[in-house]
Amino acid sequence: MTKAIPGGFTAWGVQLILAWVAFYALTALSWFSHLRAKLGNSALAENWGEAISVGDIWEIMENGGLRDDFFGLWVPVVGALALLWALWAGWKMQTRAVGLCTRFVPWLASVPAALAIGFLPLWVLHATLWGTLGFLGSFGIQPIAWMDFFGGPLLRMAFASSLMLQWWLCRLDMAKRMPKSAEEWKTHIKDSFLRLWAHPVQWGNIIFFGVVVRAGLMFGALCIGWELGAKSLSHLWAFIVLQSLAAAINAWIIGWVLRVAALYWKNDEAVRTEIKALHGDAAGSRW
Repeated sequence: MTKAIPGGFTAWGVQLILAWVAFYALTALSWFSHLRAKLGNSALAENWGEAISVGDIWEIMENGGLRDDFFGLWVPVVGALALLWALWAGWKMQTRAVGLCTRFVPWLASVPAALAIGFLPLWVLHATLWGTLGFLGSFGIQPIAWMDFFGGPLLRMAFASSLMLQWWLCRLDMAKRMPKSAEEWKTHIKDSFLRLWAHPVQWGNIIFFGVVVRAGLMFGALCIGWELGAKSLSHLWAFIVLQSLAAAINAWIIGWVLRVAALYWKNDEAVRTEIKALHGDAAGSRW
């Protein structure tokens, strides 16, 4: 984990940070531009942070033409391009960390493999924890009810992060050797599955506390922006800068977890290779 700390500001580490900042900031700016084109110079900016009634929201959606064109064209386009940039930068960072070739086929082919071996067990774990929180929260005990209220979104984020981690481990294994035979696929599936599930405490702590920190940073930026309001253009830009700073820190944390996964895979692969060699030597000596 400590060896993974350096590398966050290499060429691909900086690209990962810029991609996530673009995902949050440019999509927000594109949406602001779309809303301005639809609504014109609305007076809502003068009341930013105040309660808006359901009737006001319905009026905006209906008469503002947002019901059928809420995001416009550029918001999903910019978001998709920035997300693809972030995913590829993370892949380049991982392969550089362990000295593998960055190829497109393992990056893409590992997606269905990760879903096949990771989705169901992770969903069962997520549903069990979520159901337990909901059951305990139904007793009306206030601290547990708050845990249920905040724990639900965090669990959903942790589920997505765990599935991404399973993908990261699968694609590294495929980048070293792409399975061709049924035996090679069996070995790949078994090793990739065990690399995640053989260390539930370590990976669970990394995933959960990473989710808490990342969600806390974005929520903190939102709260500060809400308090600042939007009575002037400088307040809006201050909120965008705060959101971009939180996204940059979050991107560094994601990059750190990417490097941790890569270095762990490299060490685990070396251990498994050595064990197979020792078993082969032992079998040869017995023969």
